[in-house]
Amino acid sequence: METTDIVRKLFDGVVPERASEIVSIANDYDAQFRLIGDREGFNLDAGGFSAIQYTSRSMRQMWLFGYAGRQALHCYSSSIVLLKSFGATLDINEINLIPDQAAEDEAFESILDAVKDLSTAFHEDDFEWPVAIPEPEKGRPSDSERAAVYDLTCIATAYVFLHELKHVIFSAEGNAPEDPKDEEYLCDQFAKDMMISKIDQYAASSGYPSEKVRMKRMMGIALASAFILFATGRNRLAGSATHPPIYGRWSATVQDVNLPEDNWFWLYFSSFALALLKYHSITIQPKIVKDYKLLCFDLIADLENGI
Repeated sequence: METTDIVRKLFDGVVPERASEIVSIANDYDAQFRLIGDREGFNLDAGGFSAIQYTSRSMRQMWLFGYAGRQALHCYSSSIVLLKSFGATLDINEINLIPDQAAEDEAFESILDAVKDLSTAFHEDDFEWPVAIPEPEKGRPSDSERAAVYDLTCIATAYVFLHELKHVIFSAEGNAPEDPKDEEYLCDQFAKDMMISKIDQYAASSGYPSEKVRMKRMMGIALASAFILFATGRNRLAGSATHPPIYGRWSATVQDVNLPEDNWFWLYFSSFALALLKYHSITIQPKIVKDYKLLCFDLIADLENGI
């Protein structure tokens, strides 16, 4: 029960306008969020008896991956902004020639390597934490950039928990779609709706601008979506008998997002997508950068066509 309360506090912080509703849903289906013993890999899923199980190691993997999102911005956001300002063509081969680009890409890869090392370590305590990344136990960092990573990682984690909560609901009601791939899409949609559908009410009561709240929530969801690609592995990006292709899940995530074409959300997702496609050696076609939203959709098309 203590672990369930910890996750409920996460919902209180991330989606306060729906936290009590989420708790009510979890109670209705006897859903429990349980911290289980350490084991290799990424483990956060809906198990039997309405239990959503996770490990400390998995939470720390998501924390590290949040810094990969930050580094993706360092790698590509400046180039994207510049290319957009001139309506110029994004050519990854030309970007590769920029001084210090290789060093930025290596920094991105080193974070992903650290996530892999943590995932495969014999025991969580055997992992040597990267010196440049604060450990999650230290709480929310004081500087604004790392504090943003903290916030986005909390949002991404809440999104994944909500996705798994919908699996519990399907199991309890016995009405899961016949095709398990459709179930995954519906669980994604449930999590997304829970996090963004009542933002306007929250903005009205809190005084925060609704567009900024929506941007931040969607950036956290983008972080979770990027982590799903990374955790899936290169050879399974096209999907399986039980899981849809990653490009399909990304497309569903960004459709109907009520944010301007040049909002920071699109720049964040585009930068992250560009870094991950390059990391996986997926062909990135040259493309004119008209706006960040269109670039995001173009990169999802590159993912679809490149796997």
